[in-house]
Amino acid sequence: MPAPHNEFKSALAEGRTLYGCWLGLADPYSAELMGTAGFDWLVVDGEHAPNDL
Repeated sequence: MPAPHNEFKSALAEGRTLYGCWLGLADPYSAELMGTAGFDWLVVDGEHAPNDL
């Protein structure tokens, strides 16, 4: 079974500019907002931010 087509990897291979964001907030609302904001990539960082339980 072939792997599904990965648009992100294809864009990187073609040398296209991709826009993204680094999310450091431990909140599901901010993650959903950033996930639907139209970025090409999103890093969710749960370690290097002022988050606690």
